[in-house]
Amino acid sequence: MAMEGPRNLEGYEDLEAGDLMEIFHTGDEHWAIYVGGGEVLHLDPISECPRADSSSTYSSGNIRAVVKQEHVRYAVGSCLYRVNNYLDQVYRLRPVNEIISSAREMIGAQLEYCVKDRKYKHFVTHLRYGTACSRQFCEEPEPGDLINIYNIVSKHWAIYVGGGDVIHLAPLSEDSEAGSSSISILSRRAVVKQERLQDVVNGYHYQVDNYWDQWYTPRLVSKIISSAKEKIGQVVEYSVLDWKHKNFVTHLRYGMANMAQFCEEPEPGDLIQIFRIRYQHWAIYVGGGDVIHMSPK
Repeated sequence: MAMEGPRNLEGYEDLEAGDLMEIFHTGDEHWAIYVGGGEVLHLDPISECPRADSSSTYSSGNIRAVVKQEHVRYAVGSCLYRVNNYLDQVYRLRPVNEIISSAREMIGAQLEYCVKDRKYKHFVTHLRYGTACSRQFCEEPEPGDLINIYNIVSKHWAIYVGGGDVIHLAPLSEDSEAGSSSISILSRRAVVKQERLQDVVNGYHYQVDNYWDQWYTPRLVSKIISSAKEKIGQVVEYSVLDWKHKNFVTHLRYGMANMAQFCEEPEPGDLIQIFRIRYQHWAIYVGGGDVIHMSPK
């Protein structure tokens, strides 16, 4: 079944107990689990500063969070959300009554919390499947896998080549040599490098993300690896804004730069997801190359 697109909350009749809800707040995403009766349970960060787009609080630092049950309308607020049980194809769903009882036993508990480590996602996946099975922790990468790395300001992509190593576009700063792989949004050039996965991740969240396998057939692993290694040392034009790092690895895995937002012409009525630094923006395509969207003053 295809995953539904993000939408505004109009009602909750289509939600089923045990569903995982991915909520798109400004600048990040949040996760909750639906427990029925219009209520969700989630990790609510303890902070003095409330979010502008929901009743919940938010901090990007290392803080604490309380397990909280509240009405879905308060948890989602004016944000977009979607039901995202995407791990159902990999893991067996626990009985719904066990999910709900386990969730309610946690209400009021306080946990260490940090946006960077995605603990809110691990919390709800543990309730639904019995393990904190975000793919970056439950699934070892295999040669040819695409690795999606979430650092503070953007996403970065690499391709796993085995032995704990990845190949990726490492941005070059004005005052560095090719030996430095610091990820900078100001870089204009990047060098193709092979490095240790853990060095590139540098403590941030990552996941195996071969999302396009449902549409495209990956090349033979031997060809992926040989093609990647042939490019080591090449210096290319680079901008984090044009997603060249993602095009680079998708080309290696599939033989083409398969980003849907670039390879698929929109049709009138299509929702357009735009990735900007630190946040996502949405528009609706109305034809003739035009979109309608909310433009901040």
